[in-house]
Amino acid sequence: MKNKLKILEKGYINIYSKLTLQELRQIKYKTLYKKLNPSWDESMVFLSNKFRTIIASKNNWILDIGCGNGNYIIDENIDLVEKSVGVDLLPEFTQKNISVDKVVHCNLESLPLLDNSFDVVTSLWVLEHLENPDKVFNEVYRVLKPEGYFIFVTPNKNFIPLRFFGLLNLKKINHFINFYLFGRKEEDVFKTYYKANTIKDLNKLSRVRFKNINLFENFDPSYTAFNNLTFKITSSLSKFNWFKSHIVGVMQKT
Repeated sequence: MKNKLKILEKGYINIYSKLTLQELRQIKYKTLYKKLNPSWDESMVFLSNKFRTIIASKNNWILDIGCGNGNYIIDENIDLVEKSVGVDLLPEFTQKNISVDKVVHCNLESLPLLDNSFDVVTSLWVLEHLENPDKVFNEVYRVLKPEGYFIFVTPNKNFIPLRFFGLLNLKKINHFINFYLFGRKEEDVFKTYYKANTIKDLNKLSRVRFKNINLFENFDPSYTAFNNLTFKITSSLSKFNWFKSHIVGVMQKT
């Protein structure tokens, strides 16, 4: 395993790489919301903490499907990872990835990896892009060791702003939002299908394959907090399920 990555800035959400101004703004409001609501955890922080409670040893093999340019869970728990592998479609998607030891470029529906070989499989902001999520879930199940865990976070299809812009179905608006929220260029925005982005859909996909299934909708203030006023408005809506932008999942192989 690689040496521990350098933390560029330590805080509630640690920073390991250079972020856009938009991403830094998001971290600012997530950190503020955490301060005001100590029982809440940001989705990536929740999964990172959960990772430490579900693993059985310090010699874990981790697979990150749709690994892109990095993995916060691996970065945070590098001392507990013996080997990490990332898979994604093309080399240009993973050029900046320094989180994993090895990157394999392939279709997620057919992983060139051995059965029962990983302790944990992670998926961060990937399920929404799957055209055939059932095939990917089958592959995740296959490569996991018995009793291994699949942990993920993905957008909640029922999040009201997402449903609104989905109804509009305007590509240019989608690209504008991604640039305004994350600083992402048009070429960094991938096609979405949202076939595994409700609790109901995820239960159908996982029930016959996994046990100890924990799925929940999680609030994130940063999507609609751009200043102190919008942060206050956003925070006031946090109790409503239709304003919870993420679905977080933890499940175990049978």
